[in-house]
Amino acid sequence: MRHRILVQQEVETFDTTSGQPTRTWSTLYNDEPAIYDEVRGGENFRGGQVEAGITAVFTVRYREGYGPTRRIYFNTRYYNIVFAKRVRGYDRYLEIHCRAVDNGTV
Repeated sequence: MRHRILVQQEVETFDTTSGQPTRTWSTLYNDEPAIYDEVRGGENFRGGQVEAGITAVFTVRYREGYGPTRRIYFNTRYYNIVFAKRVRGYDRYLEIHCRAVDNGTV
């Protein structure tokens, strides 16, 4: 695992003056070892399944909680997590399927 990623958690806070919810990001894991696999095109065939809109797959050591409320920062880009699955069904590694985000705010 030669690449390093930053994993962030979405946090919803409330503005004290207006009471409106505000979405921010806090860092969970900094310098997390990972394998980066770029997936090109709109629909791709990977692992026997067709994936629409997936632009990258990161493989990391197994941890609970990876899902749509987290995102990854790698190589000057943000990636929203679409879903994560265990590699070969074991709790050793996770494949995190992501969609690149242009500005990193969504």
